Amino acid sequence: MIMTHSAITQNAMTKTYRIGQIVPSSNITMETEIPAMLAARQLIRPERFTFHSSRMRMKTVSKDELAAMDAESDRCALELSDAAVDVMGYACLVAIMAMGPGYHRESQQRLRSRTAENGCDTPVVTSAGALVDALGVMKAKRVVVVAPT
Repeated sequence: MIMTHSAITQNAMTKTYRIGQIVPSSNITMETEIPAMLAARQLIRPERFTFHSSRMRMKTVSKDELAAMDAESDRCALELSDAAVDVMGYACLVAIMAMGPGYHRESQQRLRSRTAENGCDTPVVTSAGALVDALGVMKAKRVVVVAPT
Protein backbone atom coordinates (compact mmCIF):
# COMPACT_ATOMS: atom_id res chain seq x y z
CA MET A 1 0.00 0.00 0.00
CA ILE A 2 1.38 3.41 -0.97
CA MET A 3 0.36 6.30 1.26
CA THR A 4 0.44 9.91 0.17
CA HIS A 5 2.11 12.55 2.33
CA SER A 6 -1.28 13.97 3.35
CA ALA A 7 -2.49 10.49 4.43
CA ILE A 8 0.66 9.97 6.50
CA THR A 9 0.25 13.41 8.09
CA GLN A 10 -3.43 12.71 8.84
CA ASN A 11 -2.59 9.35 10.44
CA ALA A 12 0.10 10.98 12.57
CA MET A 13 -2.43 13.58 13.76
CA THR A 14 -5.20 11.10 14.60
CA LYS A 15 -5.41 10.31 18.29
CA THR A 16 -7.17 7.24 19.62
CA TYR A 17 -9.05 7.69 22.89
CA ARG A 18 -10.06 4.79 25.11
CA ILE A 19 -13.48 5.44 26.60
CA GLY A 20 -14.51 3.43 29.66
CA GLN A 21 -18.04 3.12 30.96
CA ILE A 22 -19.46 1.70 34.17
CA VAL A 23 -23.00 0.52 33.45
CA PRO A 24 -25.77 -1.38 35.26
CA SER A 25 -26.01 -5.01 34.16
CA SER A 26 -29.68 -4.59 33.24
CA ASN A 27 -28.99 -1.60 30.96
CA ILE A 28 -29.42 -2.64 27.34
CA THR A 29 -28.87 0.70 25.59
CA MET A 30 -25.67 2.44 26.70
CA GLU A 31 -23.26 -0.07 25.20
CA THR A 32 -24.83 0.44 21.78
CA GLU A 33 -25.67 4.16 21.97
CA ILE A 34 -22.25 5.44 23.07
CA PRO A 35 -20.21 3.53 20.46
CA ALA A 36 -22.67 4.74 17.79
CA MET A 37 -22.18 8.35 18.93
CA LEU A 38 -18.40 7.91 18.91
CA ALA A 39 -18.50 6.37 15.43
CA ALA A 40 -20.55 9.32 14.16
CA ARG A 41 -18.03 11.77 15.64
CA GLN A 42 -15.19 9.94 13.88
CA LEU A 43 -16.83 10.86 10.56
CA ILE A 44 -16.39 14.59 11.22
CA ARG A 45 -13.32 14.77 13.50
CA PRO A 46 -9.86 13.20 13.27
CA GLU A 47 -10.18 11.37 16.62
CA ARG A 48 -10.61 7.63 16.92
CA PHE A 49 -12.22 5.81 19.86
CA THR A 50 -12.27 2.41 21.47
CA PHE A 51 -15.07 1.61 23.91
CA HIS A 52 -14.71 -0.52 27.04
CA SER A 53 -17.39 -1.28 29.62
CA SER A 54 -17.76 -2.98 32.96
CA ARG A 55 -21.11 -3.92 34.46
CA MET A 56 -22.49 -3.59 37.99
CA ARG A 57 -25.22 -6.10 38.92
CA MET A 58 -28.74 -4.66 39.08
CA LYS A 59 -32.03 -6.31 38.18
CA THR A 60 -34.61 -4.00 39.77
CA VAL A 61 -34.59 -0.35 40.75
CA SER A 62 -34.88 -0.15 44.52
CA LYS A 63 -32.92 1.88 47.06
CA ASP A 64 -31.19 -1.20 48.49
CA GLU A 65 -30.30 -2.63 45.08
CA LEU A 66 -29.05 0.76 43.86
CA ALA A 67 -26.75 1.01 46.90
CA ALA A 68 -25.50 -2.56 46.38
CA MET A 69 -24.90 -1.84 42.72
CA ASP A 70 -23.02 1.38 43.49
CA ALA A 71 -20.72 -0.59 45.82
CA GLU A 72 -19.65 -2.61 42.75
CA SER A 73 -18.51 0.53 40.93
CA ASP A 74 -15.09 0.31 42.63
CA ARG A 75 -14.49 -3.10 41.01
CA CYS A 76 -15.61 -1.73 37.67
CA ALA A 77 -13.23 1.25 37.93
CA LEU A 78 -10.36 -1.14 38.65
CA GLU A 79 -11.27 -3.33 35.67
CA LEU A 80 -11.44 -0.37 33.32
CA SER A 81 -8.19 1.07 34.63
CA ASP A 82 -6.54 -2.25 33.70
CA ALA A 83 -7.41 -1.28 30.10
CA ALA A 84 -5.75 2.13 30.64
CA VAL A 85 -8.83 4.06 29.50
CA ASP A 86 -8.41 7.80 29.03
CA VAL A 87 -11.68 8.73 30.69
CA MET A 88 -14.40 6.84 32.51
CA GLY A 89 -18.14 7.48 32.76
CA TYR A 90 -20.52 6.10 35.39
CA ALA A 91 -23.76 5.64 33.47
CA CYS A 92 -26.49 5.39 36.09
CA LEU A 93 -28.06 8.71 37.02
CA VAL A 94 -30.57 7.20 39.45
CA ALA A 95 -27.96 5.28 41.49
CA ILE A 96 -25.93 8.42 42.14
CA MET A 97 -28.93 10.71 42.73
CA ALA A 98 -30.48 8.20 45.17
CA MET A 99 -27.38 8.50 47.40
CA GLY A 100 -28.12 12.15 48.18
CA PRO A 101 -27.05 15.68 47.23
CA GLY A 102 -23.41 16.01 46.22
CA TYR A 103 -22.78 12.26 46.12
CA HIS A 104 -21.66 12.53 42.48
CA ARG A 105 -18.52 14.37 43.64
CA GLU A 106 -17.78 11.75 46.30
CA SER A 107 -18.30 8.92 43.80
CA GLN A 108 -16.16 10.51 41.09
CA GLN A 109 -13.32 11.17 43.56
CA ARG A 110 -13.50 7.66 45.07
CA LEU A 111 -13.50 5.94 41.67
CA ARG A 112 -10.62 8.08 40.42
CA SER A 113 -8.70 7.12 43.58
CA ARG A 114 -9.26 3.43 42.74
CA THR A 115 -7.76 3.99 39.28
CA ALA A 116 -4.79 5.90 40.71
CA GLU A 117 -4.15 3.09 43.20
CA ASN A 118 -4.04 0.77 40.18
CA GLY A 119 -1.39 2.93 38.48
CA CYS A 120 -3.69 4.52 35.91
CA ASP A 121 -5.07 7.80 37.28
CA THR A 122 -8.21 8.25 35.17
CA PRO A 123 -10.72 11.12 35.23
CA VAL A 124 -14.22 9.91 36.10
CA VAL A 125 -17.54 11.60 35.46
CA THR A 126 -20.93 10.36 36.58
CA SER A 127 -24.07 11.06 34.57
CA ALA A 128 -25.36 12.95 37.62
CA GLY A 129 -22.16 15.01 37.78
CA ALA A 130 -22.41 15.80 34.06
CA LEU A 131 -26.01 16.91 34.55
CA VAL A 132 -25.12 19.15 37.50
CA ASP A 133 -22.16 20.62 35.57
CA ALA A 134 -24.34 21.27 32.49
CA LEU A 135 -26.98 23.04 34.60
CA GLY A 136 -24.19 25.22 36.03
CA VAL A 137 -22.84 26.07 32.57
CA MET A 138 -26.39 27.02 31.49
CA LYS A 139 -26.74 29.10 34.68
CA ALA A 140 -30.06 27.36 35.32
CA LYS A 141 -31.93 28.80 38.27
CA ARG A 142 -34.93 26.47 38.18
CA VAL A 143 -35.47 23.04 36.67
CA VAL A 144 -38.87 21.74 35.60
CA VAL A 145 -39.44 18.03 35.08
CA VAL A 146 -42.35 16.87 32.94
CA ALA A 147 -43.31 13.20 33.23
CA PRO A 148 -46.35 11.12 32.32
CA THR A 149 -48.71 10.18 35.13
